[in-house]
Formats: sequence, structure tokens, C-alpha cells
Amino acid sequence: MKVESGQPKLDRGALRSAKAGDYLVRFAFGAGISAIAAIISIVFGPRLGGVLLAFPAILPASLTLIERKSNRKEAVVDATGAIMGAVGLIVFAIAAAWALFRLDQILSVVLAGVLWAVSAIGLYVLVVRLRRRKITEARAASATK
Repeated sequence: MKVESGQPKLDRGALRSAKAGDYLVRFAFGAGISAIAAIISIVFGPRLGGVLLAFPAILPASLTLIERKSNRKEAVVDATGAIMGAVGLIVFAIAAAWALFRLDQILSVVLAGVLWAVSAIGLYVLVVRLRRRKITEARAASATK
């Protein structure tokens, strides 16, 4: 991903230039985090283990590789997207947990999915607007100096 004027863009050339070692690091991080979640599940029960499996196992490796290959700003953009996605998944989980005991299963999943989409898109729009405002304020401040 490239970041131009605060907007993430897909860089297809970077996808082609990825090395096998990069994927190995991601695989190792993912496997390690999943193994830890499995051990916790065995020791403390499946509820806690399941919550930990929801942790994006590949995120630490991805952010490390992005920062190493690109820069910290692009890693921050990726981390921000992961946070927005995690909030959306939390909204989905809460909505599904509430609705599954009160509504039809299909309707519950559809409702939870709609709420996930609304929250994720809403957060994205909010973050883009805040970044644009910050850029505009920085330009205005530098113009007055």
C-alpha cells in the first residue's frame, strides 16, 4: 500500500516484489499467535481461546514488514485500518450475540453484518475527514507563518 495525500492506494509492483521470507515471517507470527490462543483455550476454556483467535495473527508481522520496507507512516495507516476493522468485528459480535437469542438466525446474521458494514464505513469516513481537517489546518497554519 502506498499513501498519497492521506489516501491508501494499492501498489501492485510491491505485491510482485515480495520475497518468500516475508511470507515466512507472516506465517510464523500467525502460527505462533494461533498456538498461544490454542494453549490458552485448553487451559482456560474455549471462550477465552476463541476471543484470542479473533486477534489478527498476521498483523504484527505485516506492520513490521511494512515499516521496514516502506516507512512508519504507511505502517500507521495499515494499523489504523486494522483498528477500524476490529471495531467493526466487535460491533458484529455484540449484535450477533444479542440478536441470536431474540431473532431468526439468518436475520440475526444479516443484522449483525449490516451493523458491521455501517460501523466500519462510518469509522473510515470519520478517519478520512479527520485526516483531511488535520492537513487543512496544517496548511493554514503554515500559510500564516
